[in-house]
Amino acid sequence: MSKTKIVAFGDTVTMGTSAKLDVFHDCFKDGTTTVNLVRETQTWRSIAARIMSDWVEDDVELINAGVVGDTSANGLARLERDVLSRSPDYVLAQFGAEDALAGIETEAFRENLEKIVDGIAARNAKPVLMTPTPISERMTAAGCTLEELRCRQERLSALAQAVRKVAEERSLDLIDLHRYFLNTRLAYDHLYEGWLPDAVAQSGMASFIAGALLPMLGVHDFPKPTLCDYRKVYSDDKRHDTRHNGFTDITYFQGAFYLAFRSGAYHGAGASGEGGGKTIVLRSADGITWVEDGVFEVEGFQDTRDPKFLQVEDRLLVYAISWPDARQAERVSAVFGFERLNTGRWSEPFKCASHIFWRPRRWRNGVAVAGYGWKFEAEGDRHFSASLLQSPDGRHWEKTSTILDYETDANETELFVENDTLMAFSRTEEGGNHEMYISTYLPSENRWESVSSGRMIQAPCVFKAGERTIVMGRYCSQSDERFRELYADWQKFTNYVQQPDEEGVQTVAEATGVDPARIEEYHHGLRTGIFVLDGTRPRLVMELLSAGDSSYTGVVPYGDEYVISDYSMHEYYPEIKRPRDWETPCDIYVSRIRFGG
Repeated sequence: MSKTKIVAFGDTVTMGTSAKLDVFHDCFKDGTTTVNLVRETQTWRSIAARIMSDWVEDDVELINAGVVGDTSANGLARLERDVLSRSPDYVLAQFGAEDALAGIETEAFRENLEKIVDGIAARNAKPVLMTPTPISERMTAAGCTLEELRCRQERLSALAQAVRKVAEERSLDLIDLHRYFLNTRLAYDHLYEGWLPDAVAQSGMASFIAGALLPMLGVHDFPKPTLCDYRKVYSDDKRHDTRHNGFTDITYFQGAFYLAFRSGAYHGAGASGEGGGKTIVLRSADGITWVEDGVFEVEGFQDTRDPKFLQVEDRLLVYAISWPDARQAERVSAVFGFERLNTGRWSEPFKCASHIFWRPRRWRNGVAVAGYGWKFEAEGDRHFSASLLQSPDGRHWEKTSTILDYETDANETELFVENDTLMAFSRTEEGGNHEMYISTYLPSENRWESVSSGRMIQAPCVFKAGERTIVMGRYCSQSDERFRELYADWQKFTNYVQQPDEEGVQTVAEATGVDPARIEEYHHGLRTGIFVLDGTRPRLVMELLSAGDSSYTGVVPYGDEYVISDYSMHEYYPEIKRPRDWETPCDIYVSRIRFGG
């Protein structure tokens, strides 16, 4: 397979790792006052490379040649060593921010840029110019006076115009980041210290840059998503018993948004009841300010979680899985429904089924849902299967077919209806492959035809954006194969129990032979990914800022945008030394995305 080699050549903005994750929050590592900065895998370069690799048949390599503090003069001096020696096909030249801060005159900057362009072209590589990101009013918080701010903004604007003029005169491709930031309020607001894109801004700019580069690589149907808003809407990180908030869904009902999630101490609920949780529903008129509308727990059950909404005519229902209290003799999970009565009032829980529900859908004259259950083999292994359940009213459910049987280990399954065709998107764990399966229902035969999508997407959420089918879910930002390797180490690391005769063992790493850095790589590589479905192949279009325990999305259309809920622990991400170090707080986020041409 041939490889397209792209070098990102520039300054601190190109490097991308000098900014805080999110300018609006502390982003302290759990239990410390150390701020989490953007990691390499969260930079616009890394995300854009993953996006392009999903859309281009040839391998795409995006190499970093950004240096913190570099001006165009510094870049020119290292052009041969850091860029041309790599024999690139394309060079993204991004200078200007440091030049503006250093007071470099426009003409001197332009001369340096033209020499850089000439040097690249002389080696038969294609230069692609990028305007610098702007300077915002946030710079005044770092001690810059208003007069200094205006001077720097004017200087940077002149440098951006110089880049445009060189591109026009030399007939070069231009990626106008400066204009993108000025026209995209979210990106502009997320300039750390007034000039460095934080991880939120880099998530959006990665898709913007990939969308500009892909036509040069022969791809013309990239949907060009714009991240219009991204905000934390719920956190309870100071309370141990309710600091893990996740597993979301969102809907719009009678003029208001409703957001549901589970709140507990940990991701799971232990046999002793440790980590049990409750379901919370928030309400908002604008998607920005949220108030509590309901809290759901079921007597005799220790954990009520994974809520999913359903609208039936003028009724709003939410379903939640309830895990039984450890003291119950018969420990069988159940799904309970709750119906909204009016503002802040919901019905008593009504039991629906023993299967674990995912997101119900209106289909034909009733309601359908994919549920999953399990059985235990003789050796104690547990295997999952996914089934179709149907209901005339959303209250009374009956299993009508099997979507995927136990050999696939199918669990979280999203139903999707298009032109009366019922499809299912399932997380599977068959043989450790963790691949999402896509199944199509054949009603006349009451059976399903299934095919693997070829990649791992957990907790899938599927919706239509125009003519495109969009899939969201948790995926691995390294690669599926790398995920499988790291996941095996994570299981070994987290399941280790020190024996009484192992007093000489100093650490879990020594006992298991697993480097904790690999456990951190595994956790940190988990992200909320947004994909376009091309046949049965999902192609990445955007990553939302996220890491570790994360994702489990919901979505609702609103005008020409899509409002998306998810959860993540990225703000608190710690250093991993022992099992459970990764059990930090998780918060709830809401994003708005618009798709372009």
